Amino acid sequence: MSDGPHRSLPMRRGWKKVAECGANHAFAPEEVSQRIAPALEEDCRHELAPGFIESMHGLYGSLFRNQIESELEGLRDQAGSGIGRVILDRAIQLAAEGETGPDAPLKAVTDALMDRGQRCSRQVEEHYLRESSGRKARDVRSRIDEGVSQAAPAVEALARKILKIESGWSTRPQKQDGLDDGVRF
Repeated sequence: MSDGPHRSLPMRRGWKKVAECGANHAFAPEEVSQRIAPALEEDCRHELAPGFIESMHGLYGSLFRNQIESELEGLRDQAGSGIGRVILDRAIQLAAEGETGPDAPLKAVTDALMDRGQRCSRQVEEHYLRESSGRKARDVRSRIDEGVSQAAPAVEALARKILKIESGWSTRPQKQDGLDDGVRF
């Protein structure tokens, strides 16, 4: 356990990196936020069913947008569990609120990804409560929550990537390869 509670965290590798950065104050809040989008992307790669996003996005291109809520309900089996179900639930909620325009799928995916980031923050906190002290757990959660909120542009870029909408934003953290790229003071 000398390496920290993030090692035994029962989450994917990307979230372990987020927890490691969040627990270590040597990492700036910007560096924590740079790890959020890659962790979310890894979750999507593992949890999104093939063809679900295309099916959902295709419904918004139809002429009969007044029936979109019931058509979205028909995608429940295809959405699977996990992040796909959260995306579908958010899309249905937006349709019920009258948002059926071309930006609705982007908003649904972005909101679902931000929700996943917040949920993972709470999961990391819970793990740290069991494996470390309460003060450390609250500190890690607050740093990850701050990182999630700062990562909003990168999360929207990831949503654009998932929906195959053109975007010039990269979700990967910048590689540090020079002497001046070390720990920030």
